[in-house]
Amino acid sequence: MSAQIHDRGYRAYDGERAGERWAIRSLALHSVRRALGLKRSGRHKIAPVLTIIFAFVPAIGLAAAAMFLGREIAENLPSYADYYGLISFALLLFTAAVVPGVLTTDRTSGMLALYLASPLTRTTYVVAKALGIFAVMLIVTLGPVLFLVIAFVFVDAGPTGLEFFTVFGKALLAGILAGVFWTSLGMLISSFPKRWGIASVAIVGTVFVMNFSVALLTEQADAPASLVYFAPPMIMGEAWQRIFGQFSFDLDALDGQPSALIIMAAVGYTLALTVGTWWQYQRIEVDR
Repeated sequence: MSAQIHDRGYRAYDGERAGERWAIRSLALHSVRRALGLKRSGRHKIAPVLTIIFAFVPAIGLAAAAMFLGREIAENLPSYADYYGLISFALLLFTAAVVPGVLTTDRTSGMLALYLASPLTRTTYVVAKALGIFAVMLIVTLGPVLFLVIAFVFVDAGPTGLEFFTVFGKALLAGILAGVFWTSLGMLISSFPKRWGIASVAIVGTVFVMNFSVALLTEQADAPASLVYFAPPMIMGEAWQRIFGQFSFDLDALDGQPSALIIMAAVGYTLALTVGTWWQYQRIEVDR
């Protein structure tokens, strides 16, 4: 049976063109699925599943304790302000283990070049990736604390009346700010190396070195208290507590800092990391 070639000529595509918005939405949803390990092998699901478990287990435990032990005991349990410390490991795990996988593989596989050949630009590519990562990050930063607020109300151990809306609003603000901060931190560091593992180590190393160095210098070497502002992850944790009206007892250097300045510094770092990520992606060389 011989092959036949039919010359049908060039025919232009006349279907619907979804455009840039559809491309951003599609890439953002793809990033969500990739971050959660959906439609991937089991090993890619381990980190996101463990992260979500680590984030929600304390909230479930606190709600159960309040339900069975009563309101008096609930008042002595870790507060909403303390919850950042309970999920800090989960945040670092997700940022280091998951965020690089959403970004670095596009560069090593050549997908970044294909994305930029679509309606996406470098800016809209970063926006789409950030939206996807941020959506999953909110499961860790916002989900547990909102669950805790609502659970405490149902077991008669939480805020009532107008106080509920105040606490709920503070939980939203703290959770969203932390989500944007860790998303932008993970994306910026992951934008430099091409390898997933190197990016993960760099994220953990950066957070550890900044926090440990500042804690050591301010507590042991009598360095100026203002040095705490050179540790963005530490500032973010303190800002969470200040939003809820509570002071940290981790470092003496933090206790003397004004709450407004701490929160402004956390917002400033978040904006700087976001802009830094955008700027880095304007400079990245695309392998085709």
